[in-house]
Amino acid sequence: MKVGLVCCSNGQQPEQRETINQLITVLSDMGITCVKAQHLYAKDGVFSGTAKERADDVMAFFSDSQIDAVYDISGGDIANEVLCHLDYERIAKTEKMFWGYSDLTTVINAIYAKTGKASVLYQVKHLAGDSARQRRERFWRSVIGGGEELFRFSYTFLQGSTMEGVVVGGNIRCLLKLAGTPYLPSLRGKILLLESLHSSEAQLTAYFSQLEQMGAFDEAAGVLLGTFTSLEKTESGLSPFALLSRHIRADLPVARTPEVGHGADAKAVVIGRFLRLTEIKTKRLLLKPLGLQYLDTVHAYACDPENTKYMLYLPNDSMQETAGFLKNADLEWKREHPSYYEFAILYEHTQVGAVSIYLNADAKKQDGTVTEAEFGWIISKKFWNRGIAFEAAQALLDYARTELGISHFIAHCDSENAGSFRVMEKLGMKKADAYGGRKNKLSEEERIEYEYRM
Repeated sequence: MKVGLVCCSNGQQPEQRETINQLITVLSDMGITCVKAQHLYAKDGVFSGTAKERADDVMAFFSDSQIDAVYDISGGDIANEVLCHLDYERIAKTEKMFWGYSDLTTVINAIYAKTGKASVLYQVKHLAGDSARQRRERFWRSVIGGGEELFRFSYTFLQGSTMEGVVVGGNIRCLLKLAGTPYLPSLRGKILLLESLHSSEAQLTAYFSQLEQMGAFDEAAGVLLGTFTSLEKTESGLSPFALLSRHIRADLPVARTPEVGHGADAKAVVIGRFLRLTEIKTKRLLLKPLGLQYLDTVHAYACDPENTKYMLYLPNDSMQETAGFLKNADLEWKREHPSYYEFAILYEHTQVGAVSIYLNADAKKQDGTVTEAEFGWIISKKFWNRGIAFEAAQALLDYARTELGISHFIAHCDSENAGSFRVMEKLGMKKADAYGGRKNKLSEEERIEYEYRM
C-alpha cells in the first residue's frame, strides 16, 4: 500500500519533522509506503505553498495510479483556500480516499458535496509517539486487516433513540466556513456530526445559532455530538447538549460520542457514508446493535451446549464461527435497508444475550414496505429466570412497530423449550401451529416445533 502525505492547511513547523519522520517509519512498519508532497513545511508564516500549489499536491496523488490514499497531516485555519483549485471530476473517478481532521473538515465535506465520495475524518499523525502503540494496532487491524475497530465508536442518545443517514460535518467552526459556498453538502436527511477543540460557551452558542438560522437542524435527520475539548474541561457552564437544545426541535434525535474529535485516541468517522445509530432503553436493559465488540460474551453462550440445546444452528464450534456471525450482523446494520436487526442485550452494563428480528421479504405492501417479521432471542444461562428475554423482546416489538412499520410477528421454538414459548405467550402471541421435522444441532431425533403468531 502506498499513500501520499499532504498539507492543505497550515504548514508543518520545523519542530514537527521528527514526528512526521516517526509517522513515516510507523506506517512503513505496517507495510504502508509514504510519499511526501512537495509543500509540507511552512516557509512563509503558516503557508507551505500557495493555495494552488497545495491543491496541486493533492491532485498529483489523486492522479497517481500507484497511490492508494491521501493522508493530510495538517490542521489549523487555511484549508478552505484550496477548495476552488481541486479537480473534483478527477477525484470522482478514483477509488482512493482522503483522510484528515479538524480544518480538513472543509476539504472532506467539499469532496462529498462535489463528488458524492466519502472521506475519513481522522488524524494519522496521532499514530506517531511513544504512547501510540494501541492506536497503531487499532489502525493496522482496521486499515490493513480489514476490520472495523477504528470506525466503531460508542454513543449514547441524549434525545430520541434512533437516527440514520449519510454523515456530514466534523469540526463545527471549520464546517461553517462552507456556509454560502457550493462546497457545503446538503444537510437534508443527513446525520450532522459536530465537534470542536477550542470553542467556548459563547462561541459554540454562536455556531449553533448560525446552523439554526441556516435551517440545518430542520433538515438533518439527527445530530451526533463528538467531543468539545476545551468546553468539557470547564467545571461550570452549560454542556454542549444544553447549548444545542436551545436551537433544535424537541423531536430531533441527538446522540453523543466521547470517541470522536480532537483527542489523540479519537476514532475515525467516514464522512459521506451511511450510518445508523440505534439505542433502545427499558427499565433495566439497554439494546444496542450487535457486532464484533461483543465477541467474547456472545461466544461464551453461543458455544455452550446447555445454553443452546434447543437451538437449530447452535452451539458454535469455534470462535471464528461466532466472529463470522457477528461480522455479518455488523455489516447488516450498515445497510440502508437491512433484512434483519440483531441487538445486544445489556443488563447492568454486561452483554447477557441478544434479541433479533428478521424481516419477511415476501410480506409487503404495494409500496414495498415489509409488514411481517420473525422474532428470536437467546440469554446467557447465568441470567435465566430474570424476565430479561421478555423485557428485551417487548422493547424490540415496540421498536419494530413504530420504527419499521411491522404489523405481523412470528416466532418458532422447540416444543420442550417452555421458557421460550412462555415469553411468546406473555408478549400476546398465540400458538398457530405445531409440526414435526425439527432437528436441533445437538439432536439426531426429529422434534416438534411450535409456531406462534401475532
